[in-house]
Formats: sequence, structure tokens, C-alpha cells
Amino acid sequence: MAQLLNNIVKVEWILSPRHMRNLVLLDDHRVALQYYRPFHVLCMDGLASCEVSEAIEDGSRVTTIRLTAHTTEDFHVDNRRLCWRITTVDGRQYLIGLDEQPWPVATVADAYPDKATERSGKTVTVTWTTRLGLLEIINDTI
Repeated sequence: MAQLLNNIVKVEWILSPRHMRNLVLLDDHRVALQYYRPFHVLCMDGLASCEVSEAIEDGSRVTTIRLTAHTTEDFHVDNRRLCWRITTVDGRQYLIGLDEQPWPVATVADAYPDKATERSGKTVTVTWTTRLGLLEIINDTI
């Protein structure tokens, strides 16, 4: 069963091992950041999308989270371990990734369309497969 989170108005990234220590996991779906963290805003073209799907593998629940955003900036993954924070139109925030494995996998694709009416630029796709779910941020200090 897939759940679609619409209206993601803000996507941010942070270096995960260095800046994401001392998180408090409240349960499989909630996290407390406790203090300021230096997230960087990804300049988006339009809205981002996030799809959450769950499956049972080897008797355990496995959640796959896929974030897709179109950006106008020159974004490079550069073999960095990144965590992602998304903000919905109603102000709720979610975290994709932690300071431990498995890391979210980010890919960047350049689009050079052959028609002027098609979207050009970069598409950032983040995929995180974990035993946790999409982590709602409970008490962010920002």
C-alpha cells in the first residue's frame, strides 16, 4: 500500500554523520531533533513529491521512501551521506535518513529536452529503505 504526501513546499539537506547525532527516536514514525541543525535549502522548481511504501520481507516490515524534487541549482551528491527534511504546505516536517546505516541514496539527473515545452533542469531523487517509517519531526527548534 502506498501513501502519497502531496504539497511538499520545502526540501532541505544536511550532512548526516556530522550533524545528525543525538537524535531522539520516539517510535518508528517520530523523531525529536532537540536543537538547531544547519540544514541547507534545496532551491526547487515547483512542488516536490514523496511516496512511502511498505512491504514485508523476511518477516519484518520494510519501508521505502522516495523523494523527488526538481531543482534549478547545480546540485551534486559528491558521495556525501545526506539526510533530508521535507516540509508540507501545512507546516509539518519529516526526516528522511539518520546518522547511521542504511543511508538515503540520492541521485541527480539532468534533463535536456528536445521540446521547449518540456521541463529542463535537474531532478533529485532520494530513496531510503529502512525498518523505520517516514519520521515526523516533533519538536524542531527552527
